Amino acid sequence: MMLLQKLLCRSLVLLIVFGVLAVNTSRAESESDHYLTDIKPVLKERCFACHGALKQESDLRLDTVLAMRDHDILGEDSELLARITSTDDDDRMPPEGEPLKAHEIAAIKKWIAGGSPGPAEEQPEADPKSHWAFQRIERPEGFAIAKANPIDAYFAARHKAEGLVSQPEAPRTILLRRLYLDLTGLPPTVEQLASTEPLPKIIDDVLNSPQYGERWGRHWMDVWRYSDWYGLGNEVRDSQKHIWRWRDWIVNSLNENKGYDQMVREMLAGDEIAPNDPNVLAATGFLARSWFKFNRTSWLDNTIEHTGKAFMGLTMNCAKCHDHKYDPITHLDYYQFRAIFEPHQVRVDAAPGSLDLATNGLTRVYDGNLGAATDLHARGEESKADKSTRISAGSPAFLAAASWQPPKPIELPLEAWRPALQSFVQDGLLAQAQAKVTAAESHLENMKVQKVTADKKAAADKKVAADKKKELAKGENEKPASKPGTKTGEKKPAAKPAVGGAIFVDDFSKARPDLWELVGNDWRYQGGLLSLTKPSLDTNWLRSKTTHPQDFELNLKFQTTGGNRWKSAGIRFDVDQSGTNSHFVYASAYGSGKVHLAHTIEGKDVYTTAVANRPIKLNQEYTLNLKVRGPLINVALDGEFLFAYNLPRRQPGAVQLLAYDAIADFYSIEVRHLPTETSLKEASEKSKPIAANAPVITASVVELAAAKLILAKAEYAFTKARIDADNAAYRETGNGSPEYARRMLLEVNLASARVDLLDSKKTAKAAETIKKLDADRTAGNFSGYKYNPLTASAVSRLKTPNKDALPAGNGYPKTSSGRRTALANWLIHRDHPLTARVAVNHIWTRHFGTPLVESVADFGLRAPKPLHQDLLDHLAVELIESGWDMKHLHRLMLSSKTWQRSSSNLGADQKTLAADGSNRHYWRMNSRRMEAQVLRDSLLHLAGTLDLTPGGAPVTASANVRRRSLYFFHSRDGRSKFLETFDDADVFACYQRSESIVPQQALAMMNSQTATASAKQIAAAFKSDMSSEAFVRAAFLKILARQPAEAELAESLSYSNEQTQREHFIHVLLNLNEFLVIR
Repeated sequence: MMLLQKLLCRSLVLLIVFGVLAVNTSRAESESDHYLTDIKPVLKERCFACHGALKQESDLRLDTVLAMRDHDILGEDSELLARITSTDDDDRMPPEGEPLKAHEIAAIKKWIAGGSPGPAEEQPEADPKSHWAFQRIERPEGFAIAKANPIDAYFAARHKAEGLVSQPEAPRTILLRRLYLDLTGLPPTVEQLASTEPLPKIIDDVLNSPQYGERWGRHWMDVWRYSDWYGLGNEVRDSQKHIWRWRDWIVNSLNENKGYDQMVREMLAGDEIAPNDPNVLAATGFLARSWFKFNRTSWLDNTIEHTGKAFMGLTMNCAKCHDHKYDPITHLDYYQFRAIFEPHQVRVDAAPGSLDLATNGLTRVYDGNLGAATDLHARGEESKADKSTRISAGSPAFLAAASWQPPKPIELPLEAWRPALQSFVQDGLLAQAQAKVTAAESHLENMKVQKVTADKKAAADKKVAADKKKELAKGENEKPASKPGTKTGEKKPAAKPAVGGAIFVDDFSKARPDLWELVGNDWRYQGGLLSLTKPSLDTNWLRSKTTHPQDFELNLKFQTTGGNRWKSAGIRFDVDQSGTNSHFVYASAYGSGKVHLAHTIEGKDVYTTAVANRPIKLNQEYTLNLKVRGPLINVALDGEFLFAYNLPRRQPGAVQLLAYDAIADFYSIEVRHLPTETSLKEASEKSKPIAANAPVITASVVELAAAKLILAKAEYAFTKARIDADNAAYRETGNGSPEYARRMLLEVNLASARVDLLDSKKTAKAAETIKKLDADRTAGNFSGYKYNPLTASAVSRLKTPNKDALPAGNGYPKTSSGRRTALANWLIHRDHPLTARVAVNHIWTRHFGTPLVESVADFGLRAPKPLHQDLLDHLAVELIESGWDMKHLHRLMLSSKTWQRSSSNLGADQKTLAADGSNRHYWRMNSRRMEAQVLRDSLLHLAGTLDLTPGGAPVTASANVRRRSLYFFHSRDGRSKFLETFDDADVFACYQRSESIVPQQALAMMNSQTATASAKQIAAAFKSDMSSEAFVRAAFLKILARQPAEAELAESLSYSNEQTQREHFIHVLLNLNEFLVIR
C-alpha cells in the first residue's frame, strides 16, 4: 500500500512539473508568435534597409533577436526604445519618413518589457546577392535530355508528384480560335476553322502573317509604355509627335522576327549603333516617349524607372532618395544609372516627303550635351545636388558587374550631326524653292492676262457707255420684238436635266495621289471615306491636280462631325497655282447654321452677300451642288436652291476640299462639264459682286508680281549655293563656296528690297538699302553677309534654367558618348540574370493568362522564388540560345499540350480541383477576357469591315473608323472611350492589363454603335434563304467557334421564330461571356 502511495505521489509531482513546463513552453511560443506577427514585420518594413542584410549601419543588425541582444539594445534602458520614441529629428529612428505609429511603439515596448522573446532557431536575412533572380541563368537539370515538349515534360512530372490529373485537349475549333486570337488578335474565319492542316503548320502560317506583329506589338507597347504626344494646343508637353514611327518599328521588328536582344539595343542606342538608318532611329522612341517639357529630372526619373522595370524587372526608382529599402541598389547606383542617360536629348529630323517637321518628322534621341554633369541629389531633391563629386555612368554594382564594360565614345557619320546634308533633304529644299518660283511665274502670267483683260474690258465699257449716250441723244426707245413662234406668257415644257461628261470623280475610298495633292497630317482614309481628324484653320486640304473648265457642275457629299467654333466644310474652286486666289462655298454649323459664298483674293478672304441661313447639323450628311457658267454661280444644298451670284472674276483652276476649324468626313465628289442646255437662275440685284473687293490690275501690280518672281529666283539660287557650299565643305564634292553663297544672299536681299520699293510705305528705306547693296555688289564685298546653316532638324527643348538639361550649342555633336550602347550590351550579356527572365515572363503571361513570376515588374527581393522557376529558367535559356528568337518561344508554348488543354472545369478530376483549384500547376488552360483592342477588332473583323491597312500616323478614335485599334491615337488626353471601358492600357505604366467587371461593359456591348453595327453587318453576311437551323448553326460557328448544344439549338430556334430580325440573334451571341473570353 505504501509503495502504491509513493508511486502515486511521484506521478503527481511529475504531472505538476510537466504541466508547468508545458504552460511555460506554450507561453514562450505565444510570445514568439507575438514577435513574429507584431514586432518583426514593423522592424522589417522600417529598419531592415539600414540594419539588415543590405546594410549594417553602426554595425547593427535588427533582423534577429539574437543580433539585437548581442548589441545590447533590448535591456532595461533599451536604446531601441529610446531611439524610436525620440522627438529629436537627429536621434529619431527611422530617420526618414513618418515616426512609428503609437500602437507599433506600444507593441515594441511591451515586447521588450516581457524579455524580448524570439524564436530559438531564428535565421538572419539571406545575403541579397543570393536571391534567385540575381543568379546567372542556367538550364536546369533534366530539361536538356527531354524528347517531348519541355513544357509538357516539366508539368507531367509536377502533376505526377502532386497527384493531379490534367484536362484533355480543347476541341479543335476552340483551339484554333485560341491560336488566332493569341497570335493575331483576330478570330479565325469559318474557312480557317475548317482547316485540316496540322497544328504546327497553322502556327507557323499565323506567325508569318502581318497581323502577328500588330497583336504582339500592342503587348510590347503596353510594357514599353507607348503613348502619343499630348499638350496644350500644338504645344507638345509630354512624349513626342511622330512617336508612331516607334510603334511601326515594333510591329515591323516582330514581323521580321528581329531578336529581342537587337530590339533592346536599338531602342536604347539606335542612334549610336545605326545612326544613318531612319528605321532604327525610330526605335529610340522608347526613350523619347519619356520626354517632359517642364522638368528634366522628371523626364530622367521616368526613363530610369521604366528602363529598369521593362527590361530588368527592378524598381530602380526606389533608390532615388536613399538606398533601396529591399534590393541591393544604392543611392549612388541610381545616379550612376542616371549618368548613362544624362547626355541624351530628343530631336525631330526631317523624313522623306514633306520637310515640314510639324507634320512629317522622325522623332529620335541623340547625345546632345556630352559635358552634362550628373550630381547626387540628397534625399532625391534636385535643389540639394552635391556638385562636389562628378558621378560617372555605370550599372548597379551588385548585378552582373563583370559584364558591364565602360562606355567608349562613338564617332558619328556626317549626316548624323548635319542632317541637312542628306540627299532627300537637299532635293526637298530645292523643290520647295522651285515651287515658289513656279508659283511666282504663274502669278505674274496671271496678272498680265488679267491686265490685258481689264484693259479690253475698260475699253469696251467706254465704248458701250459712248454708244448708249448716242442712243439716248437720238431718243431711241424702241421695245424689243418678240421672238417668232412664241406667244407672250407661253411656257416651254420642262426638260429633263442634262448631265455633263465627268472631269473627275472620287469616292474617297482610298488615297488617289494621281488626282489630289494632299497637305496636312490629319487626313485619314478610313471606312470608305476621307476624314479630317483635327480642326485647323484651313491648313489641311486636298487640291485637285486636274483643272476644271470655265463652265462646270460640282457635287460634294460631306458631313461635319465636330470642331472648335466655326465648324465649316465645303469646296474651293478657281484655285490658282499659288493658292492665293479662289472662290469657295461652305456650310457652317456655327450658331443656327448657314451656307455662304466667299472669295480669296491675293490671300485675303472676302465674304459676299450670297448667304442662306440653313440649320447645319453635326454628323448629318449633306450634298452641296454648284453650277457655274461664266461669272454666274447657282448653289444648292440637298437639292434645294439657295442662291445665285455673279462672281467678280473667273479663271479655270483647281478644286480644293475645305474644312475650317472643323472635323469632317468627305464621302464623294463629282466635277462634270455643265451642259449648255442646263438653265441657271440669274443673280438678283442684292447678289451683285462687291466690285471694290476685286483688285484693279494696273501696270504697278504686274511690276510687283515681276519683282516677286525675281525674289523667288534669287531665293532658289541662294538655296542651291548653300547646298553646294555644304557639299564642298563636308563632302569635298563640287566647287561651291561660302563666298558664292554670301553673294547669293546679297542678291536675295537686293530682290527683297526691290519688292519693298514698290510699297509706298517702304519706298524710302528700300531705296537706301538698294543703294548700299548695289555698292557692295560692285565692290565684291560679300564678307558681311552671314547666313545660318541649312536645317532639317529641331531639338525638343525644355523650359529650364539648368544648362546641363539643355543641348550644347554649336549644332549637333560629332560623337556620341556610347553610354547607352554600353547599357544595352550589358542588359543582353549572357551573364545578365534578369533580361531574358523578364521577357519570358511577359510572353508566358500573355499566352497562359497568369505569370510565372507574379510581380511582373519587380523581380527583386520582394519577389519570392517562383513555383516554376526551373521552367522559367529553361525558357530563358531557350530564348538566349535561339538568338533571342521570340517566334521560337511562341512555337514552343503553343505546340505544348499544356497550352492546348481545355480551359473548362467540366469533367475535371475532383481531387485535382480540391488540391489545385487556382490552377497553379496548369492542369487546365486559363481562360481570359479579350483585351480591349482585341474585342473591338474582333467585332469589326467578324463584320467584314476591319481595315487592315498597316502603319502610319495615328487615327482619332470614332465609330466610323475601321483601322485596327493599335493605330488609334493613344495618350493621356486622347483615348477611345470604348477601349477605356474594357481596361485599355494605362499610358503611364501597364506591365499587365487589369480585368475589371463593371456594368458599363455590358452596356457598351448592348448599345454601342461598334457592337450594334457589327451585329447588323454580321447578320447581313448570311444568305437570306438559309433555314433557321442552318443560320443558328452557322452563327454559332462564326462567332463562338463551335456548334450549339441541343438545348442551345432548341432555345435559339424558339428565339428566332419570335424575333425574325437576325441581327438581334447575332447581337445576343456577341453579348455572351463565351464570346468575350479567350478560352
